[in-house]
Amino acid sequence: MLENSFGHPPVLHAQNLYRSFGATTALNGVSLEISLGESLAIMGPSGSGKSTLLHALAGIELPDAGTLLLNLPGQPPLNVQELSDRARTKLRRGSFGFVFQSGLLIPELTAEENVAMSLMINGVPRAAAIAQADQALIALGLAGMEQRRMGQLSGGQMQRVAIARAQVTGAMVVFADEPTGALDSATGAEVLETLLDCTVGQGKSLVMVTHDPSVAAQCDRVVKLHDGQLISDSRRGTSVSGGDVR
Repeated sequence: MLENSFGHPPVLHAQNLYRSFGATTALNGVSLEISLGESLAIMGPSGSGKSTLLHALAGIELPDAGTLLLNLPGQPPLNVQELSDRARTKLRRGSFGFVFQSGLLIPELTAEENVAMSLMINGVPRAAAIAQADQALIALGLAGMEQRRMGQLSGGQMQRVAIARAQVTGAMVVFADEPTGALDSATGAEVLETLLDCTVGQGKSLVMVTHDPSVAAQCDRVVKLHDGQLISDSRRGTSVSGGDVR
């Protein structure tokens, strides 16, 4: 696959994605590419299709029409729509990572158990999974908190647990939906810095929905949606109209 303007082969290539819910069109012919090692912010008003696009790119919800190609290093390109439900689940458990506003963490489990579970469902023995989880948590500044349940952690700490969970599986693309939305500005800035360090800082890709322009400004690119259509695609220092996006 040819390199795009970011200088790396696109890890995700979406072409003419359409998604409707009844009479409501959530995605209306959205096309974009995401490079390996690139951070992309998705913005737009409520109901513009931001989360629907994120879910489509992550293989959580298939579009009604369009093409989504995944091009991971050392692997043949995959047409995500052609994968079985089981294969897409495996993809989300290994190649993709997720950091959402709610964290999607299990409150009854400890921090290390939440992280280790992402490894154990991929076949890693419990002892090895716990050891890797503890290493990841310590690296993210959560030493001494491995045994705490989610109710014993702050919002910022829980997001760090979610980042550790996305990191330990070796995910090459991390999807984040308002990861700083429930945090105060200082904690949000710290979490965002950690998220960027653990993704693009390690040559991975980050695709993030946010309503906060200051958060989006930290990303390499910002795309904006309106009524399910891509209306702008801005890179640091440049901007193109939605009609120019390929």
